[in-house]
Amino acid sequence: MNDYTPEIRSKLEHYLSTHTLPKGMGNEESACSIAAINLAISGKMTDEIPDCMSEVIGCATITLQDAMPDDMRNSARYKAWLPTAVGTGRDREQEQERLAILMDWMWRTVLPQLQPLADEEGFGKEWRTMCSERTQEAAYAAVDAAASAAYVAVDAAACAADAAVAAADAVAADAVAVAVAVAAARAADAAAYAARAANFWQTVDPIGVLERMTNLEGKS
Repeated sequence: MNDYTPEIRSKLEHYLSTHTLPKGMGNEESACSIAAINLAISGKMTDEIPDCMSEVIGCATITLQDAMPDDMRNSARYKAWLPTAVGTGRDREQEQERLAILMDWMWRTVLPQLQPLADEEGFGKEWRTMCSERTQEAAYAAVDAAASAAYVAVDAAACAADAAVAAADAVAADAVAVAVAVAAARAADAAAYAARAANFWQTVDPIGVLERMTNLEGKS
């Protein structure tokens, strides 16, 4: 079923208001974000992104919902956003715009959170260059610089490099858009671990980037 009807949306909103969203897929009594959507659409417990939903948003949601704290994933704001993401579709131009929003968030908001760690451990210059140049080469330079000083930052930079590589091909291949979304979201997850800051997720605001990817300017 590709149509996101008011009835299905109502089912999803009811489920969200009466159930807890877990980390991981969960079960029918406590299903993850995508599984909750599928329960409303078809009654099936699956984490396959439905056809009526942006694949970019879906992939980012799967990774970010697992990474963010439980209280954020079950917040009123997140549960109000999720039903708005379902009928977003897969228009090629809009998917590219969503990728651009996600990538900008990764470079501009997420990775700079590790700058104090990079400065302290002696690879601040390479980290700052990576965040400003936003290239595969700069990201791998940051990986090399961090490897001997603060290994916890390596995964974040490596994911950023993967995202940069995939983004270069995303215009030509829809499937690559999935790789970009996953890599960018994983960079945020890795950065959260490296930063070890209690307020990391509040600062980078993953719900905000999901909202911006959903509510594109000029989107009907």
